[in-house]
Amino acid sequence: MTTPQINQFLQDCIIHDDASDTGITPDAFYGLYVSWCALNLKVPLPDPAFRTALRLAGLRMERNGKNKKSAFHGLRMTGLAAVDYILNSNP
Repeated sequence: MTTPQINQFLQDCIIHDDASDTGITPDAFYGLYVSWCALNLKVPLPDPAFRTALRLAGLRMERNGKNKKSAFHGLRMTGLAAVDYILNSNP
């Protein structure tokens, strides 16, 4: 994934929301990315390479003290890829 591509993905799909308690889990972040790739006719990277790209873009996972789950806190999904991911990931 090139820097412009990850930047475009983040611009299209992520909103900074410090009021959010939950953030985005790593699995949900990857699912959102796969949805974005499908909508934009791009081939998705494997999950480990995607997580590396997020780290290189300056995003860090943190553990939530309440439920001990890792997430990208202060972020929220938005846009068409978010709708696609949510509709296709819930039974």
